[in-house]
Amino acid sequence: RRPCDQTPGCCAPSAFSSTTRRPAPDGIARRAMVQWSLTLASLAATGLQSASAVEVSRWNLRANAAEQQIQALIARSANISASLDGLSQHAALDPTTRHFLASLRVCATCDNFKRLGEAHDGGYLTCMDGWEHGGVTVAYSMGVEQHDKWSSDMSYLLHGSNGKTVVHQFDCTVFSGQPCPGCEFHRICIAAENAPAQTGFWNMRQVLSNTGLASVPDRSLIMKMDIEAAEWPILSSERTDVLQKFRQVILEFHWLDQAANHKQYDAAVQALLQAGFRVVHIHGNNYGHMYYVPGSPYAVPNVLEVTFVADAKPAQCQSQQTLHPLDADNNLAGAALPMANLPENA
Repeated sequence: RRPCDQTPGCCAPSAFSSTTRRPAPDGIARRAMVQWSLTLASLAATGLQSASAVEVSRWNLRANAAEQQIQALIARSANISASLDGLSQHAALDPTTRHFLASLRVCATCDNFKRLGEAHDGGYLTCMDGWEHGGVTVAYSMGVEQHDKWSSDMSYLLHGSNGKTVVHQFDCTVFSGQPCPGCEFHRICIAAENAPAQTGFWNMRQVLSNTGLASVPDRSLIMKMDIEAAEWPILSSERTDVLQKFRQVILEFHWLDQAANHKQYDAAVQALLQAGFRVVHIHGNNYGHMYYVPGSPYAVPNVLEVTFVADAKPAQCQSQQTLHPLDADNNLAGAALPMANLPENA
């Protein structure tokens, strides 16, 4: 937990502040037990030892009943304390942060994942449910550096060897992309829909138009996007009709610990959810660290890979992250990250 002098407002008083003085969970009950013990001692000193066997038996029954009541009171007081702690944490967490983190929970299923791309950093779990029935015709790979095995794997799945372009690669920071059949490289970076026009940048609407795919059927495209935090302004301002062109969007989200940006982050995720996507998989990139959310029990990788699938089968949302057998650490030399712990509701 960050010191209060580094986190504005974290020491502000609250009705459920964790610094509010209250009795220990079982303090009242233990005082009752002590009082009962003193009473028994007093009775013993004044003649209980000389009482009849029937009287002693009655006192023992009363003592046992009292002890059971005291233990029940201890349990209830512990539950009350835990509830107060939970309320304190709920009150301390910014509502926007809570909503954003809860939106990252896996809330849908995929029965058939395939790892596309590199074995470690640069590999992403892609959902193959329904792939055999066709529908997806072209892929976009946003952010390729000079190694992007995801493009090669996707080219193979989309039969790029037939001579048609099936994978469009975008990256303005390099001069070439991953060579593969049916892959076309564009030295262009992606801009937000509402960004001023700038040489070397296209927004997603222009991407579709300039690659001849503006009129393709909805849910006929797939996109992988790893563009070092530029994803947030792009997605948060993206048009629903553009997003609905895609059946699947695989993202690497960056810098989740920037709480000042959580409003924009939440808007980006909500844009995807409102366009019909659901989260089917998350995985932390261990080149980054864990973000332990101040004032809460929640934690999430600072760099998070997320697979969104349109119209995926809904399931009970998972606040506790689990690993898939195809998951792999991005950084072989680094320690594995703990599992994400996300709010159960927004």
